[in-house]
Amino acid sequence: MDHGACSVIYLDRRAHPERLRRDNVLASLNARDARGVVSSPGYFNFGRSISTQEVLSNVETLLSIFHEIDIHRSGSAALDRIWHLYNSSSLDNAPIIVLIDLPYDEERRMKRLSREPRTPSPTASRTPGGDPEPEDLYGMHLLRHISAEIQDRRLPKVVIPVILLSGLDREMASDTASPGASGSRVLTDTVRLTRYLDAGAVDVLASPLSKDHIHGLAVHAYRINKEVMREKSSFLAQSKGRKVSWVGVNEAKPFSDIEVSPERREKIARAVGTWAFSAHDWNDDELLFGSLVMIKHALSMPEVERWRIREDELLIFLQASRNAYNEFVLYHNFRHVVDVLQALFYFLLRIGALPAYSSDPSHTPVEQPPIASLLKPFDALTLLISAIGHDVGHPGVNNAFLVALNAPLAQLYNDRSVLESFHCAAYSQILRRYWPAAFEDVAMRKLMINSILATDMGLHFKYMADLGNLQEKLAHNNGGIDGWSPKVLEEYRDLICGLLIKCADISNVVCLLASVIAFWNSLCNCFKVLPMLVVAY
Repeated sequence: MDHGACSVIYLDRRAHPERLRRDNVLASLNARDARGVVSSPGYFNFGRSISTQEVLSNVETLLSIFHEIDIHRSGSAALDRIWHLYNSSSLDNAPIIVLIDLPYDEERRMKRLSREPRTPSPTASRTPGGDPEPEDLYGMHLLRHISAEIQDRRLPKVVIPVILLSGLDREMASDTASPGASGSRVLTDTVRLTRYLDAGAVDVLASPLSKDHIHGLAVHAYRINKEVMREKSSFLAQSKGRKVSWVGVNEAKPFSDIEVSPERREKIARAVGTWAFSAHDWNDDELLFGSLVMIKHALSMPEVERWRIREDELLIFLQASRNAYNEFVLYHNFRHVVDVLQALFYFLLRIGALPAYSSDPSHTPVEQPPIASLLKPFDALTLLISAIGHDVGHPGVNNAFLVALNAPLAQLYNDRSVLESFHCAAYSQILRRYWPAAFEDVAMRKLMINSILATDMGLHFKYMADLGNLQEKLAHNNGGIDGWSPKVLEEYRDLICGLLIKCADISNVVCLLASVIAFWNSLCNCFKVLPMLVVAY
Protein backbone atom coordinates (compact mmCIF):
# COMPACT_ATOMS: atom_id res chain seq x y z
CA MET A 1 0.00 0.00 0.00
CA ASP A 2 1.29 3.46 -0.91
CA HIS A 3 1.54 5.48 2.33
CA GLY A 4 0.77 8.63 0.38
CA ALA A 5 -2.63 7.16 -0.54
CA CYS A 6 -3.84 7.46 3.07
CA SER A 7 -6.29 10.21 3.89
CA VAL A 8 -5.09 12.39 6.77
CA ILE A 9 -7.35 14.65 8.84
CA TYR A 10 -5.60 16.96 11.30
CA LEU A 11 -7.80 18.64 13.93
CA ASP A 12 -6.31 21.57 15.85
CA ARG A 13 -8.07 24.71 17.09
CA ARG A 14 -4.95 26.76 16.45
CA ALA A 15 -4.79 25.78 12.77
CA HIS A 16 -6.08 27.56 9.71
CA PRO A 17 -8.66 25.24 8.04
CA GLU A 18 -7.55 24.20 4.59
CA ARG A 19 -6.89 21.19 2.38
CA LEU A 20 -3.21 20.96 1.49
CA ARG A 21 -1.47 18.92 -1.16
CA ARG A 22 2.24 18.29 -0.95
CA ASP A 23 2.95 19.35 -4.54
CA ASN A 24 1.03 22.62 -4.05
CA VAL A 25 2.99 23.76 -0.98
CA LEU A 26 6.38 22.47 -2.08
CA ALA A 27 7.17 25.71 -3.84
CA SER A 28 6.19 27.68 -0.73
CA LEU A 29 8.51 25.59 1.43
CA ASN A 30 11.39 25.96 -1.02
CA ALA A 31 10.93 29.75 -1.02
CA ARG A 32 11.79 30.00 2.66
CA ASP A 33 15.01 31.99 3.21
CA ALA A 34 17.73 31.37 5.74
CA ARG A 35 15.87 33.35 8.41
CA GLY A 36 12.88 31.03 8.21
CA VAL A 37 10.63 33.58 6.52
CA VAL A 38 8.33 32.53 3.69
CA SER A 39 8.70 35.03 0.88
CA SER A 40 5.81 33.68 -1.21
CA PRO A 41 2.16 33.48 -0.13
CA GLY A 42 0.80 30.20 1.13
CA TYR A 43 -0.27 28.19 4.14
CA PHE A 44 3.05 28.50 5.93
CA ASN A 45 2.82 32.25 6.50
CA PHE A 46 -0.68 32.44 8.01
CA GLY A 47 0.75 33.06 11.48
CA ARG A 48 4.06 33.25 13.27
CA SER A 49 3.08 32.78 16.94
CA ILE A 50 4.62 30.03 19.02
CA SER A 51 1.39 27.98 18.96
CA THR A 52 0.99 28.21 15.20
CA GLN A 53 4.65 27.35 14.71
CA GLU A 54 3.87 23.99 16.32
CA VAL A 55 0.97 23.48 13.91
CA LEU A 56 3.13 24.45 10.93
CA SER A 57 5.82 22.02 12.01
CA ASN A 58 3.27 19.21 12.26
CA VAL A 59 1.82 20.00 8.84
CA GLU A 60 5.25 20.12 7.25
CA THR A 61 6.20 16.78 8.82
CA LEU A 62 2.95 15.15 7.69
CA LEU A 63 3.40 16.35 4.14
CA SER A 64 6.82 14.72 4.05
CA ILE A 65 5.03 11.33 3.90
CA PHE A 66 1.40 11.88 2.92
CA HIS A 67 0.19 13.48 -0.29
CA GLU A 68 -2.75 15.42 1.16
CA ILE A 69 -3.93 16.72 4.53
CA ASP A 70 -7.33 18.03 5.56
CA ILE A 71 -6.84 20.58 8.34
CA HIS A 72 -9.83 21.50 10.53
CA ARG A 73 -10.44 23.63 13.58
CA SER A 74 -13.72 22.03 14.72
CA GLY A 75 -14.67 18.44 15.44
CA SER A 76 -17.91 18.73 13.46
CA ALA A 77 -16.00 19.76 10.33
CA ALA A 78 -13.56 16.88 10.82
CA LEU A 79 -16.45 14.43 11.20
CA ASP A 80 -18.09 15.74 8.05
CA ARG A 81 -14.86 15.09 6.17
CA ILE A 82 -14.59 11.56 7.60
CA TRP A 83 -18.12 10.76 6.43
CA HIS A 84 -17.41 12.27 3.02
CA LEU A 85 -14.34 10.08 2.61
CA TYR A 86 -16.20 7.01 3.86
CA ASN A 87 -19.05 7.54 1.41
CA SER A 88 -16.69 8.28 -1.46
CA SER A 89 -16.80 5.51 -4.09
CA SER A 90 -13.08 6.03 -4.73
CA LEU A 91 -11.97 5.28 -1.17
CA ASP A 92 -11.69 1.49 -1.59
CA ASN A 93 -10.50 0.68 1.95
CA ALA A 94 -7.82 3.40 2.03
CA PRO A 95 -7.02 4.21 5.70
CA ILE A 96 -8.26 7.50 7.16
CA ILE A 97 -5.82 8.78 9.80
CA VAL A 98 -7.51 11.23 12.19
CA LEU A 99 -5.02 13.25 14.27
CA ILE A 100 -6.90 14.75 17.22
CA ASP A 101 -5.19 17.59 19.06
CA LEU A 102 -5.42 17.24 22.84
CA PRO A 103 -3.76 19.94 24.98
CA TYR A 104 -1.73 18.26 27.69
CA ASP A 105 -3.46 20.26 30.42
CA GLU A 106 -6.97 19.92 28.94
CA GLU A 107 -8.21 17.34 31.43
CA ARG A 108 -6.82 19.34 34.36
CA ARG A 109 -8.59 22.45 33.05
CA MET A 110 -11.89 20.57 32.57
CA LYS A 111 -11.69 19.13 36.09
CA ARG A 112 -11.04 22.61 37.49
CA LEU A 113 -14.02 24.04 35.63
CA SER A 114 -16.24 21.19 36.80
CA ARG A 115 -15.39 21.99 40.45
CA GLU A 116 -16.30 25.65 40.11
CA PRO A 117 -19.80 26.42 41.50
CA ARG A 118 -22.29 27.42 38.85
CA THR A 119 -25.80 28.83 39.08
CA PRO A 120 -27.98 26.96 36.62
CA SER A 121 -30.29 28.96 34.36
CA PRO A 122 -33.99 28.51 35.09
CA THR A 123 -34.60 27.89 31.40
CA ALA A 124 -31.78 25.39 31.00
CA SER A 125 -33.00 22.05 29.70
CA ARG A 126 -31.56 18.73 30.77
CA THR A 127 -30.49 16.16 28.21
CA PRO A 128 -32.25 12.86 29.03
CA GLY A 129 -30.16 9.78 29.41
CA GLY A 130 -26.74 11.30 30.14
CA ASP A 131 -24.50 14.34 30.14
CA PRO A 132 -25.20 17.04 27.60
CA GLU A 133 -23.01 16.86 24.51
CA PRO A 134 -20.48 19.71 24.22
CA GLU A 135 -21.16 22.40 21.66
CA ASP A 136 -18.28 21.10 19.53
CA LEU A 137 -16.67 17.69 19.71
CA TYR A 138 -12.98 18.00 20.48
CA GLY A 139 -10.19 16.09 22.18
CA MET A 140 -11.39 13.16 24.27
CA HIS A 141 -15.04 13.83 23.39
CA LEU A 142 -14.30 13.44 19.69
CA LEU A 143 -12.11 10.40 20.29
CA ARG A 144 -14.87 8.62 22.21
CA HIS A 145 -17.44 9.58 19.59
CA ILE A 146 -15.37 8.19 16.69
CA SER A 147 -14.56 5.04 18.68
CA ALA A 148 -18.27 4.46 19.37
CA GLU A 149 -19.11 4.91 15.68
CA ILE A 150 -16.47 2.34 14.73
CA GLN A 151 -17.62 -0.04 17.45
CA ASP A 152 -21.22 0.20 16.22
CA ARG A 153 -19.98 -0.31 12.63
CA ARG A 154 -21.33 3.01 11.47
CA LEU A 155 -17.75 3.94 10.57
CA PRO A 156 -15.33 1.44 9.04
CA LYS A 157 -12.24 0.03 10.72
CA VAL A 158 -10.05 1.97 8.29
CA VAL A 159 -10.67 5.11 10.39
CA ILE A 160 -7.59 5.43 12.63
CA PRO A 161 -8.02 7.90 15.53
CA VAL A 162 -4.70 9.13 16.98
CA ILE A 163 -4.23 11.47 19.94
CA LEU A 164 -1.69 14.27 19.41
CA LEU A 165 -0.65 15.75 22.76
CA SER A 166 0.17 19.44 22.38
CA GLY A 167 1.59 22.06 24.74
CA LEU A 168 4.23 19.74 26.17
CA ASP A 169 6.91 22.42 25.88
CA ARG A 170 4.92 24.78 28.11
CA GLU A 171 4.11 22.01 30.58
CA MET A 172 7.74 20.98 30.80
CA ALA A 173 9.17 24.52 30.83
CA SER A 174 10.83 23.92 34.19
CA ASP A 175 12.34 20.68 32.91
CA THR A 176 16.01 20.98 31.91
CA ALA A 177 15.65 18.19 29.35
CA SER A 178 15.01 18.88 25.69
CA PRO A 179 11.38 19.05 24.50
CA GLY A 180 11.78 15.75 22.68
CA ALA A 181 13.05 14.04 25.79
CA SER A 182 10.26 15.57 27.86
CA GLY A 183 7.70 14.34 25.36
CA SER A 184 9.18 10.87 25.54
CA ARG A 185 8.85 10.82 29.31
CA VAL A 186 5.24 11.95 29.07
CA LEU A 187 4.46 9.10 26.71
CA THR A 188 5.78 6.64 29.30
CA ASP A 189 2.99 7.71 31.69
CA THR A 190 1.11 4.40 31.55
CA VAL A 191 -1.98 5.71 33.37
CA ARG A 192 -2.45 8.53 30.86
CA LEU A 193 -1.66 6.31 27.88
CA THR A 194 -4.05 3.60 29.05
CA ARG A 195 -6.84 6.16 29.39
CA TYR A 196 -6.37 7.33 25.81
CA LEU A 197 -6.07 3.82 24.41
CA ASP A 198 -9.15 2.63 26.31
CA ALA A 199 -11.06 5.55 24.82
CA GLY A 200 -10.28 4.21 21.36
CA ALA A 201 -7.00 5.82 20.29
CA VAL A 202 -4.86 3.63 18.05
CA ASP A 203 -1.73 5.58 19.10
CA VAL A 204 -0.68 8.56 21.22
CA LEU A 205 1.94 10.94 19.86
CA ALA A 206 3.65 14.06 21.21
CA SER A 207 3.52 17.36 19.35
CA PRO A 208 5.48 18.60 17.47
CA LEU A 209 5.64 15.47 15.33
CA SER A 210 8.90 13.91 14.26
CA LYS A 211 9.70 11.85 11.18
CA ASP A 212 9.77 8.72 13.36
CA HIS A 213 6.19 9.47 14.51
CA ILE A 214 5.03 9.81 10.92
CA HIS A 215 6.60 6.51 9.90
CA GLY A 216 4.81 4.93 12.85
CA LEU A 217 1.50 6.30 11.54
CA ALA A 218 2.25 4.82 8.14
CA VAL A 219 2.88 1.44 9.79
CA HIS A 220 -0.49 1.64 11.60
CA ALA A 221 -2.23 2.52 8.34
CA TYR A 222 -0.59 -0.38 6.52
CA ARG A 223 -1.46 -2.86 9.29
CA ILE A 224 -5.13 -1.83 9.48
CA ASN A 225 -5.43 -1.82 5.69
CA LYS A 226 -4.09 -5.40 5.63
CA GLU A 227 -6.50 -6.46 8.40
CA VAL A 228 -9.51 -5.03 6.55
CA MET A 229 -8.44 -6.61 3.28
CA ARG A 230 -7.87 -9.94 5.05
CA GLU A 231 -11.37 -9.84 6.55
CA LYS A 232 -12.83 -9.00 3.16
CA SER A 233 -10.86 -11.80 1.49
CA SER A 234 -11.91 -14.24 4.20
CA PHE A 235 -15.58 -13.38 3.70
CA LEU A 236 -15.31 -13.61 -0.08
CA ALA A 237 -13.47 -16.93 0.21
CA GLN A 238 -16.24 -18.22 2.46
CA SER A 239 -18.87 -17.14 -0.03
CA LYS A 240 -16.94 -18.62 -2.93
CA GLY A 241 -16.63 -21.85 -0.97
CA ARG A 242 -20.31 -22.47 -1.62
CA LYS A 243 -19.65 -23.58 -5.19
CA VAL A 244 -17.98 -22.73 -8.47
CA SER A 245 -21.26 -21.67 -10.06
CA TRP A 246 -24.35 -19.99 -8.62
CA VAL A 247 -26.57 -21.81 -11.04
CA GLY A 248 -25.81 -25.10 -9.33
CA VAL A 249 -24.27 -26.85 -12.31
CA ASN A 250 -21.11 -28.36 -10.88
CA GLU A 251 -18.38 -30.29 -12.60
CA ALA A 252 -19.04 -33.19 -10.26
CA LYS A 253 -22.36 -34.93 -10.80
CA PRO A 254 -24.48 -35.27 -7.64
CA PHE A 255 -24.84 -38.75 -6.21
CA SER A 256 -28.34 -40.19 -5.97
CA ASP A 257 -27.94 -41.78 -2.53
CA ILE A 258 -28.94 -40.12 0.74
CA GLU A 259 -28.48 -41.32 4.29
CA VAL A 260 -31.88 -41.46 5.95
CA SER A 261 -32.90 -44.36 8.14
CA PRO A 262 -36.14 -46.22 7.33
CA GLU A 263 -37.65 -45.00 10.59
CA ARG A 264 -36.91 -41.35 9.79
CA ARG A 265 -38.18 -41.78 6.23
CA GLU A 266 -41.51 -42.94 7.58
CA LYS A 267 -41.74 -40.02 10.01
CA ILE A 268 -40.96 -37.34 7.47
CA ALA A 269 -43.31 -38.92 4.92
CA ARG A 270 -46.11 -38.49 7.47
CA ALA A 271 -45.01 -34.99 8.51
CA VAL A 272 -45.03 -33.39 5.06
CA GLY A 273 -48.78 -33.92 4.81
CA THR A 274 -49.57 -31.93 7.98
CA TRP A 275 -49.46 -28.24 8.90
CA ALA A 276 -47.39 -29.19 11.96
CA PHE A 277 -44.36 -29.82 9.72
CA SER A 278 -41.23 -27.94 10.86
CA ALA A 279 -38.21 -27.75 8.56
CA HIS A 280 -35.97 -27.30 11.60
CA ASP A 281 -36.75 -30.81 12.87
CA TRP A 282 -34.87 -32.51 10.02
CA ASN A 283 -31.33 -32.60 8.66
CA ASP A 284 -30.43 -31.83 5.04
CA ASP A 285 -30.77 -35.39 3.74
CA GLU A 286 -34.12 -35.80 5.49
CA LEU A 287 -35.35 -32.54 3.98
CA LEU A 288 -34.21 -33.81 0.59
CA PHE A 289 -36.13 -37.04 1.11
CA GLY A 290 -39.25 -35.08 2.13
CA SER A 291 -38.99 -33.06 -1.10
CA LEU A 292 -38.70 -36.31 -3.03
CA VAL A 293 -41.88 -37.64 -1.39
CA MET A 294 -43.89 -34.53 -2.27
CA ILE A 295 -42.75 -34.37 -5.92
CA LYS A 296 -43.35 -38.12 -6.38
CA HIS A 297 -46.87 -37.70 -5.05
CA ALA A 298 -47.55 -34.94 -7.58
CA LEU A 299 -46.04 -37.03 -10.39
CA SER A 300 -48.37 -39.91 -9.53
CA MET A 301 -51.24 -38.06 -11.25
CA PRO A 302 -51.84 -39.59 -14.73
CA GLU A 303 -52.30 -36.10 -16.25
CA VAL A 304 -48.58 -35.29 -15.73
CA GLU A 305 -47.17 -38.55 -17.07
CA ARG A 306 -45.20 -36.79 -19.84
CA TRP A 307 -43.04 -34.99 -17.25
CA ARG A 308 -42.21 -38.06 -15.18
CA ILE A 309 -38.57 -39.07 -14.63
CA ARG A 310 -37.07 -42.03 -12.78
CA GLU A 311 -36.74 -41.76 -9.01
CA ASP A 312 -32.92 -41.74 -9.12
CA GLU A 313 -33.01 -38.94 -11.74
CA LEU A 314 -35.47 -37.00 -9.62
CA LEU A 315 -33.20 -37.36 -6.62
CA ILE A 316 -30.20 -36.12 -8.61
CA PHE A 317 -32.26 -33.10 -9.71
CA LEU A 318 -33.18 -32.34 -6.10
CA GLN A 319 -29.55 -32.68 -5.00
CA ALA A 320 -28.40 -30.34 -7.77
CA SER A 321 -31.04 -27.84 -6.68
CA ARG A 322 -29.94 -28.12 -3.05
CA ASN A 323 -26.32 -27.57 -4.07
CA ALA A 324 -27.31 -24.33 -5.80
CA TYR A 325 -28.28 -22.77 -2.45
CA ASN A 326 -25.49 -21.01 -0.56
CA GLU A 327 -24.73 -22.55 2.81
CA PHE A 328 -23.44 -19.25 4.21
CA VAL A 329 -26.85 -17.61 3.67
CA LEU A 330 -28.66 -17.90 6.99
CA TYR A 331 -32.28 -17.60 5.89
CA HIS A 332 -32.81 -18.07 2.14
CA ASN A 333 -31.26 -21.52 2.06
CA PHE A 334 -32.47 -25.03 1.27
CA ARG A 335 -34.25 -25.33 4.62
CA HIS A 336 -36.39 -22.32 3.75
CA VAL A 337 -37.05 -23.83 0.31
CA VAL A 338 -38.39 -27.09 1.77
CA ASP A 339 -40.51 -25.09 4.19
CA VAL A 340 -42.08 -23.21 1.25
CA LEU A 341 -42.44 -26.41 -0.78
CA GLN A 342 -44.23 -28.18 2.06
CA ALA A 343 -46.59 -25.26 2.73
CA LEU A 344 -47.48 -25.15 -0.97
CA PHE A 345 -47.92 -28.95 -0.99
CA TYR A 346 -50.34 -28.64 1.94
CA PHE A 347 -52.32 -25.83 0.27
CA LEU A 348 -52.69 -27.83 -2.93
CA LEU A 349 -53.86 -30.87 -0.99
CA ARG A 350 -56.49 -28.86 0.87
CA ILE A 351 -57.99 -27.25 -2.24
CA GLY A 352 -58.02 -30.53 -4.13
CA ALA A 353 -55.42 -29.60 -6.74
CA LEU A 354 -53.42 -32.69 -5.65
CA PRO A 355 -54.88 -36.12 -4.88
CA ALA A 356 -55.49 -37.05 -1.24
CA TYR A 357 -52.37 -37.87 0.75
CA SER A 358 -52.75 -41.03 2.79
CA SER A 359 -50.48 -39.92 5.65
CA ASP A 360 -53.08 -37.48 6.97
CA PRO A 361 -56.44 -39.29 7.18
CA SER A 362 -57.71 -36.87 9.86
CA HIS A 363 -58.38 -34.20 7.26
CA THR A 364 -61.98 -34.11 6.21
CA PRO A 365 -62.70 -33.31 2.56
CA VAL A 366 -63.44 -29.65 1.90
CA GLU A 367 -65.73 -28.29 -0.75
CA GLN A 368 -63.64 -26.99 -3.62
CA PRO A 369 -64.41 -23.34 -4.42
CA PRO A 370 -65.10 -22.60 -8.11
CA ILE A 371 -61.91 -20.55 -8.45
CA ALA A 372 -59.83 -23.54 -7.29
CA SER A 373 -61.08 -25.50 -10.29
CA LEU A 374 -58.83 -23.34 -12.44
CA LEU A 375 -55.82 -25.26 -11.11
CA LYS A 376 -55.13 -28.45 -13.03
CA PRO A 377 -52.60 -31.21 -12.23
CA PHE A 378 -50.16 -29.47 -14.59
CA ASP A 379 -50.41 -26.25 -12.55
CA ALA A 380 -49.95 -28.07 -9.23
CA LEU A 381 -46.82 -29.84 -10.47
CA THR A 382 -45.41 -26.60 -11.90
CA LEU A 383 -45.98 -24.78 -8.62
CA LEU A 384 -44.07 -27.44 -6.68
CA ILE A 385 -41.21 -27.36 -9.17
CA SER A 386 -41.19 -23.55 -8.94
CA ALA A 387 -40.98 -23.68 -5.14
CA ILE A 388 -37.81 -25.81 -5.29
CA GLY A 389 -35.96 -23.19 -7.32
CA HIS A 390 -37.60 -19.94 -6.23
CA ASP A 391 -34.50 -18.75 -4.29
CA VAL A 392 -31.66 -20.52 -6.15
CA GLY A 393 -28.28 -18.81 -5.60
CA HIS A 394 -29.68 -16.26 -3.13
CA PRO A 395 -26.76 -14.06 -1.97
CA GLY A 396 -28.27 -13.20 1.42
CA VAL A 397 -29.35 -9.63 0.63
CA ASN A 398 -32.53 -8.17 -0.83
CA ASN A 399 -33.30 -6.26 -4.00
CA ALA A 400 -33.15 -2.86 -2.31
CA PHE A 401 -29.60 -3.60 -1.12
CA LEU A 402 -28.42 -4.57 -4.60
CA VAL A 403 -30.10 -1.59 -6.24
CA ALA A 404 -28.72 0.87 -3.66
CA LEU A 405 -25.19 -0.42 -4.26
CA ASN A 406 -25.70 -0.45 -8.03
CA ALA A 407 -24.53 -4.08 -8.01
CA PRO A 408 -23.85 -5.78 -11.38
CA LEU A 409 -26.88 -8.01 -10.86
CA ALA A 410 -29.11 -4.95 -10.40
CA GLN A 411 -27.67 -3.41 -13.55
CA LEU A 412 -28.26 -6.64 -15.48
CA TYR A 413 -31.97 -6.74 -14.59
CA ASN A 414 -32.54 -2.95 -14.66
CA ASP A 415 -33.33 -2.75 -10.92
CA ARG A 416 -36.61 -4.67 -11.38
CA SER A 417 -37.25 -7.92 -9.46
CA VAL A 418 -33.47 -8.36 -9.51
CA LEU A 419 -33.12 -11.51 -7.41
CA GLU A 420 -36.29 -13.15 -8.69
CA SER A 421 -35.15 -12.68 -12.30
CA PHE A 422 -31.79 -14.14 -11.37
CA HIS A 423 -33.44 -17.13 -9.66
CA CYS A 424 -35.44 -17.84 -12.82
CA ALA A 425 -32.38 -17.71 -15.07
CA ALA A 426 -30.24 -19.81 -12.74
CA TYR A 427 -32.95 -22.40 -12.07
CA SER A 428 -33.61 -22.78 -15.79
CA GLN A 429 -30.07 -24.04 -16.23
CA ILE A 430 -30.59 -26.68 -13.55
CA LEU A 431 -33.82 -27.83 -15.22
CA ARG A 432 -32.15 -27.85 -18.62
CA ARG A 433 -29.50 -30.27 -17.39
CA TYR A 434 -31.37 -32.43 -14.88
CA TRP A 435 -35.04 -32.28 -15.97
CA PRO A 436 -35.11 -31.57 -19.72
CA ALA A 437 -38.80 -32.39 -20.08
CA ALA A 438 -39.72 -29.58 -17.66
CA PHE A 439 -37.23 -27.15 -19.21
CA GLU A 440 -38.38 -27.73 -22.79
CA ASP A 441 -42.09 -27.28 -22.04
CA VAL A 442 -42.83 -23.64 -22.93
CA ALA A 443 -46.07 -23.47 -20.94
CA MET A 444 -44.43 -24.92 -17.82
CA ARG A 445 -41.48 -22.53 -18.04
CA LYS A 446 -43.80 -19.56 -18.50
CA LEU A 447 -45.90 -20.44 -15.46
CA MET A 448 -42.78 -21.22 -13.44
CA ILE A 449 -41.23 -17.83 -14.24
CA ASN A 450 -44.47 -15.98 -13.40
CA SER A 451 -44.70 -17.84 -10.10
CA ILE A 452 -41.10 -17.16 -9.06
CA LEU A 453 -41.40 -13.47 -10.00
CA ALA A 454 -44.50 -13.30 -7.80
CA THR A 455 -42.30 -13.89 -4.73
CA ASP A 456 -40.84 -10.37 -5.12
CA MET A 457 -42.19 -8.56 -2.06
CA GLY A 458 -41.95 -5.34 -4.04
CA LEU A 459 -45.00 -6.59 -5.96
CA HIS A 460 -46.94 -7.56 -2.83
CA PHE A 461 -49.50 -4.75 -2.92
CA LYS A 462 -50.06 -5.21 -6.63
CA TYR A 463 -51.05 -8.82 -5.95
CA MET A 464 -53.26 -7.73 -3.07
CA ALA A 465 -55.04 -5.28 -5.36
CA ASP A 466 -55.48 -7.96 -8.03
CA LEU A 467 -56.90 -10.30 -5.40
CA GLY A 468 -59.40 -7.64 -4.35
CA ASN A 469 -60.49 -7.19 -7.95
CA LEU A 470 -60.94 -10.96 -8.30
CA GLN A 471 -63.08 -11.09 -5.16
CA GLU A 472 -65.31 -8.32 -6.49
CA LYS A 473 -65.64 -10.08 -9.84
CA LEU A 474 -66.59 -13.34 -8.12
CA ALA A 475 -69.13 -11.53 -5.93
CA HIS A 476 -70.80 -10.03 -9.00
CA ASN A 477 -70.91 -13.52 -10.57
CA ASN A 478 -72.46 -15.25 -7.54
CA GLY A 479 -69.12 -16.81 -6.59
CA GLY A 480 -68.79 -18.71 -9.87
CA ILE A 481 -66.62 -18.43 -12.97
CA ASP A 482 -69.27 -19.31 -15.54
CA GLY A 483 -69.23 -17.17 -18.64
CA TRP A 484 -65.62 -16.01 -18.26
CA SER A 485 -63.50 -16.04 -21.41
CA PRO A 486 -60.56 -18.47 -21.70
CA LYS A 487 -58.12 -15.52 -21.67
CA VAL A 488 -59.57 -14.17 -18.42
CA LEU A 489 -59.53 -17.65 -16.88
CA GLU A 490 -55.85 -18.06 -17.79
CA GLU A 491 -55.00 -14.67 -16.25
CA TYR A 492 -56.74 -15.58 -13.00
CA ARG A 493 -55.11 -18.99 -12.98
CA ASP A 494 -51.70 -17.27 -13.10
CA LEU A 495 -52.84 -14.93 -10.34
CA ILE A 496 -53.95 -17.83 -8.12
CA CYS A 497 -50.62 -19.60 -8.68
CA GLY A 498 -48.74 -16.42 -7.77
CA LEU A 499 -50.83 -15.90 -4.64
CA LEU A 500 -50.35 -19.50 -3.50
CA ILE A 501 -46.55 -19.40 -3.77
CA LYS A 502 -46.50 -15.96 -2.13
CA CYS A 503 -48.50 -17.30 0.81
CA ALA A 504 -46.19 -20.29 1.10
CA ASP A 505 -43.09 -18.05 0.92
CA ILE A 506 -44.13 -16.04 3.98
CA SER A 507 -46.14 -18.74 5.78
CA ASN A 508 -43.56 -19.57 8.47
CA VAL A 509 -44.95 -16.76 10.65
CA VAL A 510 -48.15 -18.79 11.16
CA CYS A 511 -46.48 -22.15 11.80
CA LEU A 512 -45.77 -23.72 15.17
CA LEU A 513 -44.15 -21.25 17.57
CA ALA A 514 -40.82 -23.12 17.77
CA SER A 515 -40.49 -23.02 13.99
CA VAL A 516 -41.44 -19.34 13.89
CA ILE A 517 -38.74 -18.49 16.45
CA ALA A 518 -36.09 -20.50 14.59
CA PHE A 519 -36.81 -18.74 11.29
CA TRP A 520 -36.98 -15.36 13.04
CA ASN A 521 -33.53 -15.87 14.59
CA SER A 522 -32.12 -16.81 11.19
CA LEU A 523 -33.58 -13.67 9.65
CA CYS A 524 -32.20 -11.45 12.44
CA ASN A 525 -28.75 -12.95 12.01
CA CYS A 526 -28.89 -12.03 8.32
CA PHE A 527 -29.03 -8.36 9.26
CA LYS A 528 -26.04 -8.71 11.60
CA VAL A 529 -23.72 -9.59 8.72
CA LEU A 530 -24.90 -6.74 6.49
CA PRO A 531 -21.98 -4.41 7.40
CA MET A 532 -19.54 -7.07 6.23
CA LEU A 533 -21.59 -7.58 3.08
CA VAL A 534 -21.41 -3.86 2.37
CA VAL A 535 -17.61 -4.11 2.43
CA ALA A 536 -17.70 -7.22 0.24
CA TYR A 537 -19.91 -5.60 -2.37
